[in-house]
Amino acid sequence: MSRSKRLIMLVGDARVGKSTITKLLIELLCSQSRRIKVFNHDSQGKLSSHYSLVSIESLDFLDGGTDKMLDDLSDLELDAIFIDMPGQYLEQIFKYIVEADLFSILESHKWRLTFLQPISHRLYCLDYLENLIVFSGSKADYVVVKNLYFDDRFVDYHKLMQRRLSRWGGISLELGALHRNIYQVLERAGKPYSQVWGDPSINVLYRSYIYRWIENFNKSVLNDCNVSKYLGLSNGSDNGRLARTDSRTEDASISSDNQIRDLPGRSAF
Repeated sequence: MSRSKRLIMLVGDARVGKSTITKLLIELLCSQSRRIKVFNHDSQGKLSSHYSLVSIESLDFLDGGTDKMLDDLSDLELDAIFIDMPGQYLEQIFKYIVEADLFSILESHKWRLTFLQPISHRLYCLDYLENLIVFSGSKADYVVVKNLYFDDRFVDYHKLMQRRLSRWGGISLELGALHRNIYQVLERAGKPYSQVWGDPSINVLYRSYIYRWIENFNKSVLNDCNVSKYLGLSNGSDNGRLARTDSRTEDASISSDNQIRDLPGRSAF
């Protein structure tokens, strides 16, 4: 399957997992030998753990400064550009797209826009998605990530938005819920997630769950040809699988389910 160059905007409400998903996708695309660049609107350095993997630059999207992102559309070596957008600010995003004539610029450079929106249980997330579709229509592609930390059923999404999203070729994925204790260890490690699950200094039970959390997300991306296309990936079969942990980690991941379920809380974004 041929790949298309992609400008991927991670959009949506604040604290729904945009930075977490950005980091997961940085690692996945790097594992697939894709050349990517990342722009981060956030000033808190949430992506600093991944500086060693890919070029990450700050971008004040709401106050100009986007020329450097547009310049990169001419870089023939790039496969994808990620922008971790500010939470909310939907009207400002639309204003920028119109004033910059972004859709026309992307088309002239043979790029295409993908909106990637993590969602929680809040109805605001569905309103946000509805507005994206009304504004962009067929000029963009849509990937929704249901963050299972917030809900494991997403009744309102399935009732109100899933069919409408599908009519526009949109796809939904799931990001598994990770217990708060484990997620905090993951973030405090200050390095790429795929390096954390292989770190012998970290509790083997935690590492086994981190491994499975990452692998399940990777599979959901790589095993769907449309998602792979929307993210500038080919539909590789096993290329996106993480390297196997040693037998002790595998055994621990099987035998520790009940112990992990007793941990208080889930992930916090």
